[in-house]
Amino acid sequence: MALALSTVGFAFLAGAIIISSIGKDPLEAFYWLFQGAFSPSAIPETFIRATPLLLISLGLAVVFTARVWNIGAEGQFYIGGMMTAILSIMFKDVPAPLALPVIILIAGLGGAFWALTPAILKTLYGINEVITTLMLNYVAIYLVSYLLHGPFRDPISMFPETETINPALWIPIVIQGTRLHLGVLLAFLVAVPLAYLFLKRAVFGLKLDILGSSPRTAQYANINTTRLIIQAMLISGFLAGLAGGFEVLGIQHKMRLDLSPSTSPYGYTGIAVALLGYLNPLLIALTSFFLGGIINGSMTMHRMAQVPVGMAGIIQALIIIFVLMSYFVEDKLSKKIMGRLKL
Repeated sequence: MALALSTVGFAFLAGAIIISSIGKDPLEAFYWLFQGAFSPSAIPETFIRATPLLLISLGLAVVFTARVWNIGAEGQFYIGGMMTAILSIMFKDVPAPLALPVIILIAGLGGAFWALTPAILKTLYGINEVITTLMLNYVAIYLVSYLLHGPFRDPISMFPETETINPALWIPIVIQGTRLHLGVLLAFLVAVPLAYLFLKRAVFGLKLDILGSSPRTAQYANINTTRLIIQAMLISGFLAGLAGGFEVLGIQHKMRLDLSPSTSPYGYTGIAVALLGYLNPLLIALTSFFLGGIINGSMTMHRMAQVPVGMAGIIQALIIIFVLMSYFVEDKLSKKIMGRLKL
């Protein structure tokens, strides 16, 4: 935990240097950043920003535990969102109690389907999943772009977005006067405990841990690694697709090309969240709230301190870099200590 806080501190220190280099006051910038992120009036919006990060990073924690690197959550998130919008338009007259669970489920399945191909390519042919999942992000976004410029373009506004979803199918708001919807509560109060039990208390989590620690040990333990990797990828894709469904039905109420913030795409920021949370669902919940706040506060920082919105993205990128460096240092130190103890 101390190491994680140190990496965040180093990232903000580097961010302060960059802000100073463009002639702005870093203390003023960070004041407005945190004011816009964690003041009482900003908390609901921070939770809203944190929810897709949370769901995506929980899924990434599953695959990363097995040392399988799914970089394709952004594409899976978009596919889930697009599936949600299409189904919501097709079944707009179906009563919400019947339609909503089905639409949400299929959003998750859409993300899982998008993760299936790289999982098969890795397990059957040994093709690097980093490359395939990353490339499929572009395929997904261009596919969504084609659909929004073509068959699903809003016939009234003619913008590259779908028509607004029937309000009856929107996810219910839980605090009036805010945009805090039921999906936020489900993510923090249901998904996090389930993921914790799944990863830390269930046999499946133990198998993932063994596979991630040593593939050879997993083979000796008669673990079906092919099936395990595919299952982990499907779970990861499902949660990313689910995040897309929640974002469309809870916040945007239509599918649009900027479903994910351009300066801090949810799918890539989720990697930072998962790593910074040490693949522990409880820490991931805290980290997603923190980084969700950074994304949310960047707007206030831009407006009040005239610092570019992209600074939030720079800080997140710096956090990723320092986290990876800390993992490297930690790994080297542990090997050195183990070597001295002759273990």
